[in-house]
Amino acid sequence: MKKILKSSLSLAMAALMSLSMFAHAGDAVADEHASSVSYNIGYMSEYWYRGYYMAESSVSFGADAEMGNFYVGTWWADVDNGVEYDIYGGYNFSLMGIPMYAGFTGYYYSDNFDSDYQEINIGADMGFMSIDAAVDGEYQLDAGDQGYQHYTITVPLSIVGLPMDYQYQTWTGEALVGHNHELHFSTTVSGVDVGLMLGRNIDTAHGSGLTDNDDSTYANFTLGYSF
Repeated sequence: MKKILKSSLSLAMAALMSLSMFAHAGDAVADEHASSVSYNIGYMSEYWYRGYYMAESSVSFGADAEMGNFYVGTWWADVDNGVEYDIYGGYNFSLMGIPMYAGFTGYYYSDNFDSDYQEINIGADMGFMSIDAAVDGEYQLDAGDQGYQHYTITVPLSIVGLPMDYQYQTWTGEALVGHNHELHFSTTVSGVDVGLMLGRNIDTAHGSGLTDNDDSTYANFTLGYSF
């Protein structure tokens, strides 16, 4: 599964590894016909995503293209037993002055590290809070696909004077259940993005490889560069 989604509110640390669909939800696109391509490389001391443990450490590479309000991208990372490669795309728009997006994401793995995931995503950035939702997800198992939904609420704690963001994330559906809490801090040092994350998962948030990570406190350190 791909890194934490970057909202326009927060998480410069996620820009280290990926300009995901939520990044674009908060970006103003002044010229519908403008296009651009960007690349990013990154390192994570531990790879956690949505409360799931993925790898002890990981390096990554991503590429993104914006074509007016449309965007597409890919993100690749090494995991403990293979490679994760993600493909995503979507469309940015504004509704009643609120930046929003609708798109899709596919998470794929080599060497049977995990089964594949595919999602339809929507999101909105209201300034004081942003919401990202995988409203229609499929976990593709040999025994048959299982459905799920995932929701992320991000609140910038700058509203109370703290230089970080709080995230609440929850899984629902037949495939995955559970929820987790995370705090994110990010800064830039000499052009390099530096991030710290502290999280806690609860209930049945299991890690990859059938490792049980219920009720785990976790943290990671990230470095990244975009060009």
